[in-house]
Amino acid sequence: MKIFVTGATGQLGSATVKEFARAHEVIGCGLEDLDITCHRRVTEQVGAARPDVVVNCAAYNDVDGSEDHAATAL
Repeated sequence: MKIFVTGATGQLGSATVKEFARAHEVIGCGLEDLDITCHRRVTEQVGAARPDVVVNCAAYNDVDGSEDHAATAL
C-alpha cells in the first residue's frame, strides 16, 4: 500500500511516517515540500503520487498566532 502523509516533518507526522514505513511505501511531505493551503499543489502532488491513502498530519500549532491569523489557522 502507498501512503501519502502531509505534515511529515512535525511530531505527529514523523511518528506516523516511521510507523507506516515498517510495512508500506510512504511518501512524506513537510511544509517545505507541500503547503496544504495551496489546493493546486496538493492536487498536483497527490495526483502524481497516486497513493492508496492520504493521512493529513499537518497542523497550525501557534495558538497565540492563530488569533491574529485566523484564516491561516483554519
